[in-house]
Amino acid sequence: MRGPTSQIEARAVRAAMQSHDRRIRTPTPVLVLLLLAAAFPAASLAEPPPATAAEPEEPLLTLEAALSQALDNNRQVKISALEVQKSEHQVNVVRSKRLPQFHVDALAGSLLQPFDYTFPAGSFGTYPETGPIPSSDAKIRTPAQFTSLVTASVDQPLTQLYELNLGVKAGELGREIAREGVRAERQKVAALVRTAYFELVATQAAVDALRETVRTLTEAQRVTAQYEAQQTVLRGEALEVDARLLRSRYELQAAENRLATRREVLNDLLGRDLGTLFRVEPIPELSADTLTLEHARERAADSRPELRQAVLRERQADYERRIAKADYIPDVSLSVRYMGFYNYEVLPRNVAVAGVFVNWEPFDWKRRSNKVAEKARAVEQARTGAQQARSQVAIDVGAKHRSWSEAALLVEAARTGFEAAKEQLRVTTNKYKDEAALLKDLLQAEARSSETQFQYQQALSSYWGAMAELRRAMGDE
Repeated sequence: MRGPTSQIEARAVRAAMQSHDRRIRTPTPVLVLLLLAAAFPAASLAEPPPATAAEPEEPLLTLEAALSQALDNNRQVKISALEVQKSEHQVNVVRSKRLPQFHVDALAGSLLQPFDYTFPAGSFGTYPETGPIPSSDAKIRTPAQFTSLVTASVDQPLTQLYELNLGVKAGELGREIAREGVRAERQKVAALVRTAYFELVATQAAVDALRETVRTLTEAQRVTAQYEAQQTVLRGEALEVDARLLRSRYELQAAENRLATRREVLNDLLGRDLGTLFRVEPIPELSADTLTLEHARERAADSRPELRQAVLRERQADYERRIAKADYIPDVSLSVRYMGFYNYEVLPRNVAVAGVFVNWEPFDWKRRSNKVAEKARAVEQARTGAQQARSQVAIDVGAKHRSWSEAALLVEAARTGFEAAKEQLRVTTNKYKDEAALLKDLLQAEARSSETQFQYQQALSSYWGAMAELRRAMGDE
């Protein structure tokens, strides 16, 4: 049905000579040609056309390159990586408390009221030659004037080192939890990139098919208008071509809008400008992997970040319980302290002491015991949470594996349906050429072929999207 225009016109003339009756039972050869031309591009899309046919100037973005860019530049991954750095700083803060602690305090100001010191007579002794010293009560007055008080200390913790070491280990576990959070975010982003990529490929294939349909129907409209003027086609047939063209233009615009949105989504996942243009590779066929549910759950148990985080949180909760119990130990430190008094009468100018500093609270009204009990309950919570996490991961992997298996069956069904519709279109086309089928039969066959081709592409996209979710559930990037 792709003969030259002269053959089309010859057949149209023969059709006009055979009948001038407006009640034409079968469509004209022009519509046969144009409708078949619209049908063949859809049939030729058993495999999705490369995006280069529409936009050859755009650079190719492979799935591997998209994953690499996303894991390097995705904003959520960067945010989670900063959380690891924050945890490292928190650990360094706790470590610093094990070293000697330096404190300096200074108070400067004016006395609100003067104060006096009184030395009674003979307070410094009584001697035979001089008598009592002082001979009478002596008062030394410090007026309300500017004074200052300076204190400085250097303390090296001793008994506190046990509690501080526990705090360091708990902080290091928190850092490991943050690192597992980065892995979880990377896996999430990788799954989103794979899904967005395959959806974009399917949408691009639909856009290419619709563009071809619009081009074909536009030519059909032009030629049909010419033959309508020559009264070789019915007005209803011309209106039907117009309606199909308008509907196809609407579908093309909607598909292009979806394509633009999904391209922006993928650009956002890759951490780059939303307007960056690119083209994608066709969707591959089914994977040859034969992954069993048991094997998938084993991989998830070894690699899933949530499980490792749950175990680390249980250990961290136990360290926090031990830290709470360590609060019963008195704080003992080696200490060197200095006090300086300026503009005070009688008081010594400088005082320095070196020794052992002890700080202990003998009665706390069960504050520490309640804190230890709270941390013990937190350990039980973390242990139960780890068990629940293992159960939830097993359920998640099972659900994703079943969805993947279902998607594989759907692809096979969609492919078989598409091949059947394509064969039916071929048979109907041949019958129509021999005037053994009606126009509506051809239109239905063409619509069925286009529909099943779209369903096949969507099934492939769903299959690879399910595979991406299964890989995320197993802990793969």
